[in-house]
Amino acid sequence: MVALSPPLQIRLMDVAKDAQTLAAASNHAAFNVANALGPWLGGLAITAGYGWTSTGIVGAVMALGGLVIYALARWQEPSRASGEA
Repeated sequence: MVALSPPLQIRLMDVAKDAQTLAAASNHAAFNVANALGPWLGGLAITAGYGWTSTGIVGAVMALGGLVIYALARWQEPSRASGEA
């Protein structure tokens, strides 16, 4: 997460245009939600009886979910080839 933070923040500032402060606050809030959601979901898996190793699967599913969200965001972004900057 630490290695991804600067490029994510730079990308967000590029996309945010005039709402950079709101975008930066939202980005920080999203990291906090992820930091809480991961252990909570891992704890649910352990409580459900899947054992300690299930937390790795939970983490992998969360990472895959993040990649899907990223892909959807890039897909919805206007193409730069169409003349938009």
